[in-house]
Order: sequence, then C-alpha cells, then structure tokens
Amino acid sequence: MRVPRWLRWTLYGLGAGVIAFLALITVAVLYIAPRVSSKADAPYVEATPHARSGDAAPILQLESHTCGLLSLSAAYGVYGLAVEDKNLRFRLGVDRTAHPFDSSSTGTLHPDLYRVLAQDKFDFVTIDPRAEDGTGRLADHLRGGDVALLLISRRENGRLHWVLADALSGDQVRIVDSLAAEPYMESAGSFVKGFVLSIIAIRPATAVREDAGAIHAEGIVEMNQVRRRLAEREG
Repeated sequence: MRVPRWLRWTLYGLGAGVIAFLALITVAVLYIAPRVSSKADAPYVEATPHARSGDAAPILQLESHTCGLLSLSAAYGVYGLAVEDKNLRFRLGVDRTAHPFDSSSTGTLHPDLYRVLAQDKFDFVTIDPRAEDGTGRLADHLRGGDVALLLISRRENGRLHWVLADALSGDQVRIVDSLAAEPYMESAGSFVKGFVLSIIAIRPATAVREDAGAIHAEGIVEMNQVRRRLAEREG
C-alpha cells in the first residue's frame, strides 16, 4: 500500500521531534546534571563571614573569563574569608562551558553564583537595575556597609563583565574592577541605567538557606532577565 505524501511528512516530522526530544534528554542526563552536581558537591572549608572590615582591592584578571571569580574573591576578602580555602574557581565552574557545543560559554553564571553565596553563608538580594528604585536600593545597601556584585556591559566594547561595588560617596559609586589596577568612581544613576544588567547585593546571612532547587531556579530566572535587558538595550 502506498503511503500518502502528507502522512509520510507527518511521520518524518514526528520522528524529527522525537529525535530532538531524546537529544535534549541525553544532554541533560549526560552533561548538565553531572556538571551541576559536581560543582555543588565540591570540597571547601566552611567558615562564617565576618562583618565587613576595610575596602576591597582589585585582583587583576589575566584570563578572559574569570571576572566573576575575581569580583567574588574581592568581596570575600572584605568579609574575612580566606579565598584559597573556598575552592571558588571549581565551585563556580568558570572553566566549564555552560553549553556543550559553545566553547566560549565559560565564566560565572547566576545559578552557580547564587549557590556558592548560599553555601558560604551569605544573604543575596537581586535588584533590577531598570526598576525606578533600582539605583536607590543599591545606594542604600552600600550605605549600610555591604557590597554588591554587578554584571555590566562594558562601555569600551559592550562585553559582559562582573565588577564589585563596595562604597558610595555622594552620588558616586566605588567600583572594584579586575581589569583596572585601582578602584574608580562612577555616577551611580547614569552607571546603573547605562551599563548595569544585574545587581546582586550581598551581606553575611542571619540564617543559612538550604533550598538548593529554589536557589538554582532564582539564578536561572535572573540569567534570563539579563538576556532580556541586554536585548532591550541593543534593540
């Protein structure tokens, strides 16, 4: 019996869909799940962050994908944590690609950053830089004596880059940048509105979060929000 053309194409389409679905499942099982669990279970020395002491100092960046690692390391320094005990590079997964077929997808991603902050006994609050009160909330946090990690689009080339904001002087925010030998000042309002894509305000935690699944989901949500903000600015 001859199979009608429409039925052949329907079967081909169903077959392609099944193959694509199975491929996604295979990637999740063989690549994504082991990648997340290996980082989450990596060893590190447990220590409670102290109240902030002193200002942060830049740790100069020698590799293209380590800005998040170095910004977080600078933040840990002001809270009295020994960075060498924290195994941050492996726990953040900066050297491992986020996408199995994209060799450039290395660096610090929000889900990993949130997990590590929670494991190391930090509270973190995500602030939308586009919100009407975004700059004000960041300023209030810095005035309170704590620091914030900022994901920015660099004015020099538009590339994504993590920096640390650790102080406020008038309307000027102090930026600790792994690509600059010394901290520099930026106008808080224009910098946040013009270049900041994500604000993660951190402080020592009063209670340890153990809801790993929810923390990971929060990171995924913020990562998707960054994509939208970037698309809006480029559009």
